[in-house]
Amino acid sequence: MSDASVKSDPAQKTLSDEDIQRALKAVLDSPEFDGAERLQSFLSYVVEKLLAGQSEDIRAKSIAEDVYGRALDSGGDPMAVVRVDAGRMRRRLASFYSNSGKDQRLRIHVDPGGYVPRFEVLDIDIPSGRVRPSKMVWVSVAVLAALAVAGGAMLFFRSPQSSPSPVAVSVYANQEQAIREALFSTNPTKLQAVNLATEARLLMFPVLDRDRLQAVRGMFERAMALDETYFGGYAGSAQAISILALTTPPGAEKQALLALAKTRAQRALELAPDEGWSHSALALASFCSREHEAALAQSTRATRLAPDDIHVTNFDALFALFGGDFQRAIASANRAQGANTTNGRFPYRSVLASSSYHLGDYQASVDQFNEAVRLGDPVSAISIGYLAASYQRLGDDERARATILLLDEAWPGYPLAALFRTLFADPDHAEDIIGALNEISALPTD
Repeated sequence: MSDASVKSDPAQKTLSDEDIQRALKAVLDSPEFDGAERLQSFLSYVVEKLLAGQSEDIRAKSIAEDVYGRALDSGGDPMAVVRVDAGRMRRRLASFYSNSGKDQRLRIHVDPGGYVPRFEVLDIDIPSGRVRPSKMVWVSVAVLAALAVAGGAMLFFRSPQSSPSPVAVSVYANQEQAIREALFSTNPTKLQAVNLATEARLLMFPVLDRDRLQAVRGMFERAMALDETYFGGYAGSAQAISILALTTPPGAEKQALLALAKTRAQRALELAPDEGWSHSALALASFCSREHEAALAQSTRATRLAPDDIHVTNFDALFALFGGDFQRAIASANRAQGANTTNGRFPYRSVLASSSYHLGDYQASVDQFNEAVRLGDPVSAISIGYLAASYQRLGDDERARATILLLDEAWPGYPLAALFRTLFADPDHAEDIIGALNEISALPTD
């Protein structure tokens, strides 16, 4: 072997084949993998390939052929089962290292974006038994190259980026920098509030992750506490609360959240009526209250006031999509695409794909969703549902079923039909995609 290495101290140490084989055996013999013969074979295969120096061959195609005995010319999409099982294997590995394998010093990971194993060595403080921060183990330059290739394959899930890049340098960004410089010299506390709200705003997507939105809401409310006269804390809080209301079942809690969101948005408007963000916040609160016409009108004002604000532009694209104005949605998404350099933060490619679906261009929808996935855009139950429906409309039953299986694996029991009915102004648009998903569920299985 031995191109697997680790830097555990200043000196570089090398993992042996035996170290990795022992770590693999611990996983395969664990309760978490008991009875999961196919996943055991999958994990054994990729680890053994790596030990044999054949990391370049660890691809969905080879796994489908060598592990599952499914040739690419056998019809359908043999690699779909590989993608599904890879997700299952990652979850079982995470469960193992959280439970029966929590004391394992050498850990095996198969990251989203490929199938080449990565090894992690934990430094363990023997006298206290405490685990120190982990050391990441990458498996040589050759494997890094293989990972880069594998990362281009279509995946349905990707880890969120830990520190998103700033918005593209533009008039908007330059204005923000000038504001910070002025605040630093006059009001450092307000600068703290501005910085916190700006960071929280970058974390808004994916919008359907409630735990994430609760944390984002807390950041905005901390900005409000730091400076009660800064509009951005109120605007951002209004947006986070609006989205939380959107995914809250009908009832008193939902109505209370919607009322609070509108109150916060109105306060942002009082503090900064000339800011696009203030109007976009009120637009979102209106949208989540099913006031679609008001939302589009308020968003129009927001985009006129802040044409270079990519956050405003992305929300405008979403309002247009679910308001049924698909051409406007495409235009706003294209503007966002021209301004964005972060790739993995905003949903404009998904808006393009969803709009293409409703305009009847199902192949474009599939291509755009897959492009969004490859580039690490936010992934949600909505986007996976659209992708499955697009495959169904194209008559690709096997891919449609495989995509629904991925949806069920990631969001079991998710009330997607109810959410579509909540989002769309026109019930017919909701029923179009719900009908496609129902047809997939009715398809005969092998």
